[in-house]
Amino acid sequence: MMPSSDNKHAGGEAQNPSHSSPLNILLVEDMEDNRVLVSLLLKAFPYRLDLAEHGAAGVEKFQSGRYDLVLMDIQMPVMDGYAAIRLMRQWEKEQQRSETPILALTGNTHDQDIGKAQAAGFTAHVMKPLKKVTLLEAIQRYAAPFSRKESAA
Repeated sequence: MMPSSDNKHAGGEAQNPSHSSPLNILLVEDMEDNRVLVSLLLKAFPYRLDLAEHGAAGVEKFQSGRYDLVLMDIQMPVMDGYAAIRLMRQWEKEQQRSETPILALTGNTHDQDIGKAQAAGFTAHVMKPLKKVTLLEAIQRYAAPFSRKESAA
């Protein structure tokens, strides 16, 4: 169950978990501490969280599952977020799927960094260090409209 105090901060009225399945979220993040933090922040909410340790693993999970939202770090070993999102967007086109909301998680706050992320295909930019309210608001803003649209179909 969602605590009502947390639910209010997250804009809980936008999503009624009792009438829909949990949101499926993929977190692509190389730093274990950040994966643990996001897992803890989302623990009390009706989200199913899958984890990937770098972009290549994230692309593989993305292509083998269905996600309502992807949270992706930009600077990672093996494959960075820019390369990963290009592969994800290309795969969506090939599969004739609508674009999944993919949020860039980064400490890069300059306008040019935000523009580069948007040009690469990211839906939005969430600043690190992550704050619970900011993360929950981003999830509600970007994932909830997509999941409601699909469940209404």
